Amino acid sequence: MNKWIINRQVKAAGFTLLEILIAILIFAIVITTLFSSFNAFIISSKEVKENVRQTDQIINVYKRISQDLEAIFVLQVPRYKKPGFDSEPDPFSFVGKEETIDQEVVASLVFSSLAHAKFGDDQMSGVAKIAYYVRQNENRSLDLCRADLLPPFPEEIKSCNDPILLKNISGFEVVYKDKSGDEFKYWNSEAQEFNYTFPSSIDFKIIFGPGFETDSETSSTTVNQQQITLMSFDIIATRPPIE
Repeated sequence: MNKWIINRQVKAAGFTLLEILIAILIFAIVITTLFSSFNAFIISSKEVKENVRQTDQIINVYKRISQDLEAIFVLQVPRYKKPGFDSEPDPFSFVGKEETIDQEVVASLVFSSLAHAKFGDDQMSGVAKIAYYVRQNENRSLDLCRADLLPPFPEEIKSCNDPILLKNISGFEVVYKDKSGDEFKYWNSEAQEFNYTFPSSIDFKIIFGPGFETDSETSSTTVNQQQITLMSFDIIATRPPIE
């Protein structure tokens, strides 16, 4: 009788194969759930960091363009004379264009400003020729660049060494407005069409590619979750229309 009780207690103390398999299954489910949660946390953390980085980039672009346009240089009458048949063009003119890069229409603008950005040993100051434009990168997307040159101004101020403000965007649009509020996709302060004057305000728009998202406070308008109106500027320093 005692021997039977002992054998029964020994058998009851062990685990059956089914119980072991169930325990392994539960353990695997728990590990998988924990790993998925941890992986989601890592991905979310990376997305937050990338979003912060991109937002900082946009804020820096906003500040840079603000500084450039607030210090815009306009040659005034009588020093300025409207262009004649054989006269020299105004070296401080304002020119906005549209160009095509790989079937994508993008904007560029060139103007003069006292907000020359100094780097390293460059401590010179003066009226600089500023250009905002895009160029195609190795990924066939676009980079927003800024050129900044002091006199003497070369004929072509765009350079492959110009600093990149935003990488991998899909488009860059600029809308110019005159004093009447009429909008233009181009501008030339040397043209009779614009009475040889500067735009009254400028709207900048950037179209971001896939994966470039932002919740920046500088974004005033969102279109299709990818296009934002980066900023709108009123040009304070201008000159009266010249008839």
